Amino acid sequence: MEWATSRHVFRPALAVAIALAAFLSTAPSHAQNVGYLVPAPTKDNVQAKPKYECDAPDAPVITLDTQSKYRQDDARRATIDEEAEEAYSEAVEPLRAYGKTLVRIANAYVKSNPKNTAAAACALTWLDHWASAKAMTDLRSKQAHFNLGQALGGFALAYLQIRNAPGLADEQKKRVESWLKILGRQIMEAKDTGKGVSGRNNHRYWAGLSATAAGIASGDRRLTDWGIDSARIGLAQVTPEGALPLEINRGKRARDYHIFAAEPLVATAELARSQGIDLYAEHGGALSRLVSRVVGSLDDPSFFEKATGISQEPYPGDGTVPPHRIAWLEIYQSRHPSPKAAAMLASKRPVASSDIGGNTTLLFHDGD
Repeated sequence: MEWATSRHVFRPALAVAIALAAFLSTAPSHAQNVGYLVPAPTKDNVQAKPKYECDAPDAPVITLDTQSKYRQDDARRATIDEEAEEAYSEAVEPLRAYGKTLVRIANAYVKSNPKNTAAAACALTWLDHWASAKAMTDLRSKQAHFNLGQALGGFALAYLQIRNAPGLADEQKKRVESWLKILGRQIMEAKDTGKGVSGRNNHRYWAGLSATAAGIASGDRRLTDWGIDSARIGLAQVTPEGALPLEINRGKRARDYHIFAAEPLVATAELARSQGIDLYAEHGGALSRLVSRVVGSLDDPSFFEKATGISQEPYPGDGTVPPHRIAWLEIYQSRHPSPKAAAMLASKRPVASSDIGGNTTLLFHDGD
């Protein structure tokens, strides 16, 4: 359909493009950055003879049957069972290792200038290897579905970083996009048929990020919308004080799980922004309240200690939050800068998390 005016013909697609451009130009922003949806490079910004040492892809994880690492007699799921944790870590290590290497390769393409298309081709080969094997399609436990809900986002975000690189094989891209869509639908169906707390807590937010990223990567609008709506389930629960009641229930790990929940919510907000949706503004700025609460707790857990009546678990190592736990803050800081977040990030950069696309300092700060 077209609407004629006295001066020109106005097309709906053009209207959407104009509206999106206006939104992006007026939305709060701090640093110029490449983000997740890396555009195709110009012809003069591509290496003439690109080289990249591409190792053989890790063996695909097709079947996964994991169990919780927490003691089953702990209603708060806050006390770790050491034997269960050992078995769990062993089971998920191949999945984690693949995700870490995949985003490292994708990030290498993003960082290269001129663009090293061999790195992009390597990342696509890694993705296609798992796609061809139908990796992660035989999940035999509820925990395994949670693991996919967390891992798929990293896979899809790695693909979004390299998919516009010139010279990539179309057949490989088609297989990868089909696989990402299948896994996204798998997550969506498991959550829609499941009941209980995991349909509303951090499990749902991670599933939402994965669905959003896979939906954008595969052109599946239903997946994208479901993923964004999953984030809204979390945002609707944020209290005026910036807390998530279901994560408060984790007792001594309440602060830790607020950090964990904020990660997919912020990453999803960034992806939603590319679709012309401002999740930061929804529910009275709920996401900003959550981030403010989390940032304030990084060096002072007193809010969560008062809310739970329990001392919070200390961070490992030097007692400060590990860099990978606040990689999502780089995204938030690029849109809504604050001095406190800036100071926290300055001492930790570069920050990276394979679950949200790798090096977020590279993607959302200054390219370092």
